[in-house]
Amino acid sequence: MFFKAMPKITYKVDEKTIVTKDIFRRVGLDRQINNRLALESHYIKNGETPDIISNNVYGSSKYHWIILVVNDIVDTYEEWPKRDEELLDFVESKYGTGNANFTHHYRLIANKDITVDYDPSKISEIEPVTNYNYELDINQSKRQIFLLKPEYISRFIANYKKLMVV
Repeated sequence: MFFKAMPKITYKVDEKTIVTKDIFRRVGLDRQINNRLALESHYIKNGETPDIISNNVYGSSKYHWIILVVNDIVDTYEEWPKRDEELLDFVESKYGTGNANFTHHYRLIANKDITVDYDPSKISEIEPVTNYNYELDINQSKRQIFLLKPEYISRFIANYKKLMVV
């Protein structure tokens, strides 16, 4: 459905004309749907994918793309939380094998949102954050998403089709 509704676009490459889907066409939620009454909060469990969530919430995995559109997710590799089992491999590929427990940065103990420089005179006020814990925090922040309530699905699809044709 997601790609079927996309308009076609033609490209000239050398002497050839290529017809393909316009994947750069993007739509979002309309104002009547994009409010707290039409959306419900969802916390992604370890290993849950958009198609699993779609099947559990909407009764079919074919609406997985709606979950992505509602949450403005384009790249599921970067923007969807990794499974717990994959996270260490990701950290080691990013920071190097054996570097997961190296210090990434320091933060205040009293306010963990504040990143600080290391200062030996203030050692009792700061704590190190490892590369693994840094990536774990980022991964956990991706787990909170919003789902369109099932009663709004048909309206969303109709609006999507209409906007894609424009």
